[in-house]
Amino acid sequence: MTESGSAGACPFGGAAAGGRSAPLPGFRHIFGEPAPAERFQVDGEDPRHSPAALATLRRRLRGLATLMGARPADAAENPNLPSGYTYLLQFAAHDMVSTNMAFWAAGMAAPGIANTLGAPLRLRTLYGGGPGACPFAFVPDDARDQSRSRFRLSAYAGAPDTPASFRDIGRAATPGTLGNRGGFAGAGRGEALIADSRNDQTVLLSQVTCLFQMLHNAILGMIPAPSTLPARALREATAARFAVAQEATILVFRSVLRGDLLPRLLDPEVRALYDNPAPELLEPGAGPGMPLEASHGAFRFAHAMLRDRYRIGGFEDATLVDLLRLNSSRSPNSVPLSRDWVLRWSQFFSLPGRPAPNFSMRLGPRYTAMLLGDGLFDPIEAGDPAGVAFRDLMSASLSGMRSVASLCERVARARPVLAARSPLLADAAARRAALADWLAHDADLSLLAPEDVAALAADPPLPFYILFEAEREAAGERLGTLGSVLVAETAYGALTRERLASEGEGGLAAALDRLCAAWLGDFRLPDPPLVQDMPGLVEFVARRLDLTAAQPAFL
Repeated sequence: MTESGSAGACPFGGAAAGGRSAPLPGFRHIFGEPAPAERFQVDGEDPRHSPAALATLRRRLRGLATLMGARPADAAENPNLPSGYTYLLQFAAHDMVSTNMAFWAAGMAAPGIANTLGAPLRLRTLYGGGPGACPFAFVPDDARDQSRSRFRLSAYAGAPDTPASFRDIGRAATPGTLGNRGGFAGAGRGEALIADSRNDQTVLLSQVTCLFQMLHNAILGMIPAPSTLPARALREATAARFAVAQEATILVFRSVLRGDLLPRLLDPEVRALYDNPAPELLEPGAGPGMPLEASHGAFRFAHAMLRDRYRIGGFEDATLVDLLRLNSSRSPNSVPLSRDWVLRWSQFFSLPGRPAPNFSMRLGPRYTAMLLGDGLFDPIEAGDPAGVAFRDLMSASLSGMRSVASLCERVARARPVLAARSPLLADAAARRAALADWLAHDADLSLLAPEDVAALAADPPLPFYILFEAEREAAGERLGTLGSVLVAETAYGALTRERLASEGEGGLAAALDRLCAAWLGDFRLPDPPLVQDMPGLVEFVARRLDLTAAQPAFL
């Protein structure tokens, strides 16, 4: 039963207050608008519209989040996923959705939540609106600053002024602020000069961002700069040069998603349905917007991949907390990065002839305890657990998304071959029993009563279920059936519906040729980035920017 009273107002208002049921701007639901009975509910009620249901939800999710925050110290690594893919996945997610407020933080009946990204997987998270809209992210092409084409990079702190030293995202001292140490030597507190500030959330994410900026700069460097021309012709030639470098970088990014990241994440049989010239989308005519079931449900699995400690740069035992604190927001006096924090990419991706990298953790419904303390992710309200798990669960539960049962029913009906090999997908009773067994395994810790366990097993929050399924069906090495379908439907759907002008038959090589022909006539890239995976991307950048023997090591 739901409880009377509520610890805090219902984030979406009560029914009488006009609580919103339709998807928010920039979002949608997979398989169309769900009926009330198809949405996540708490004892038959929508927690967005019922303070009592919200209070019950909060109490149950406190218990569930406590269980999920108890990953044992000897948890197994995932040999299928070197840890660099954790941050590549976060970078890709930032290129699909951007919200200005979390669902758990919304406190009005009509909150100002919106997905502000329109066309996904076009590297808007890297380029923003380009040099015209984000001039701070790019450096002038000449002393007169008539145009900008190259990404701005920063040399690591104390580095010599050589091209190999520029291994950090662009950063600058903020005038009028107090800076007492670090790379700017007291000139001011450092801030990130990138199009999407979320990409400076951790040092590993900012380094992935820097890698793609370096890729753009490397491609741009192969295209001859225009010579002395009349003003209009010069603008057009400069714009064409930038457009080719930008779209080539996007093509490589998409090639890596198709050829490397998605194959590592998805169930092979699910992937086979989508990774072909005519993917078998369940929503071939889906409208614009990001499915809430992906953005606030399935995609949260990456939080379980985080390690406690990493070998990174000059450190053998850097903690996750160290990585989360080292950015322009939390440590503005510690940027640009010092030499010891500059990444050696063989520590994060499997490069030929190099030692084994850091691996991510196996997928399962448990998060690292390092996300619980140090003021990184404080409790939302008094009595709530700290950490990311509770926030993930609350955001999903207050989004109005489809329930796990509704999703399983839809997918099983549309994909009977998948249902035949997945009891969790096809058999509701078996699914509830397996979930109940896990949820009840430590009642002294969770304080979940039998009726709470039964309710959560019948209608589990989607982020929890996706991780539970991955552990049960794939031993945590990749996503399970439902998780794979939701990620594939979203990612391959975006790649299919948002095709670039240069994409078509012939793969990456043909696309690069078409791109150059469209903008540059007979010119072709002399060393085209025919990259299919992250090791190939790293080695291409190293070769083009002369970083193969760089110090600190790039490879």
